[in-house]
Amino acid sequence: MDLVTHALLGAGVAHATRPRRPSLSLRERLSLGGLAAMFPDIDFLGFLIDPLRFIADWHQGPTHSLVLLPLWALLLGGLFVVATGRRGTFAEAALVSGLGLATHIAADVVTAYGTALLYPLSARRFSLATTYVIDPLFTVIVLAGLAAGLRTGRRGASLAGLAVLCLYVAGQAWLQQRAIETGQAAARARSIEFTRLAALPQPLSPFHWKLVGSVDERYFETYLALAEVRIPLPDVPGLRRWSELATAYRPPAGLEWASRHRLGERTELREQIAALWADPRFAPYRRFATYPAVSSVDSEGSETCIWFTDLRYDLPTLPDTFRYGFCRSAGGGDWRLYRLRYFSERERQRLTP
Repeated sequence: MDLVTHALLGAGVAHATRPRRPSLSLRERLSLGGLAAMFPDIDFLGFLIDPLRFIADWHQGPTHSLVLLPLWALLLGGLFVVATGRRGTFAEAALVSGLGLATHIAADVVTAYGTALLYPLSARRFSLATTYVIDPLFTVIVLAGLAAGLRTGRRGASLAGLAVLCLYVAGQAWLQQRAIETGQAAARARSIEFTRLAALPQPLSPFHWKLVGSVDERYFETYLALAEVRIPLPDVPGLRRWSELATAYRPPAGLEWASRHRLGERTELREQIAALWADPRFAPYRRFATYPAVSSVDSEGSETCIWFTDLRYDLPTLPDTFRYGFCRSAGGGDWRLYRLRYFSERERQRLTP
């Protein structure tokens, strides 16, 4: 979830749980709740060190752990005391920090990325995948609940906003199940039997879903609109891609399945691609990807590059999102590890080792 939504949600919970005799002022409580709710994403600093290890292990890892939450809450409460010199506020500051951290973790669990809730006891990642990482309606509900609580001065108004938010996410879970059922029916109509079918939330509307089905070494994907409800976007150059994106989602009767082999469509390259996929340097990406597939094989000039993607995050009309892979000169030599930068066509970054 985006940082603004995290901060608003942390502030809303801080207001909703304000005691009758607080040791923190309202402004302090809201500020601390909002800052604590943003704190877990400090792990983004890891991207500057190693982008591949960041996406595989560090993001939504240690700072998003329920096991480590008390430690982070005590740390933030202690920093507040050091900054203000008011030792008597430590207990409430730590509690508010813990609540803010908990809201961040909860908001990330409903997205598709996966959160290591039990780190360091377990590396398993948990995800409900009901909500897209940027959801304007989610944010509006959070903001409305906080604004109502502040305007009325009543905790009940903030609690009501949080209750509405929970109902909204529950509604998304129901839509997710409907999307899966719709996808199964559409696949059966084409005599396709999936071993696994997932419905992943998409931008611009809670009725938009990406369906990814697995059959042996092949994926089938399609983009579903359970209802024709769209957010109008102005016709400006920076938003045209997003306007095109909104039209890519089809009603149930018009679903079209695209087939993708995990090792690409060029059978003569699959042995080489399989070897690169198994390369020890690529172990972090293997841990990260849930629906791994070849994004592209580029042979330009004196170099060949093979790029992998995770279908969880790829959107229609836009370049694949998390593209990592290998390049080498056309004459042979060692394969070198790279990533393609987000939303770029060819701009890449060399990775180590």
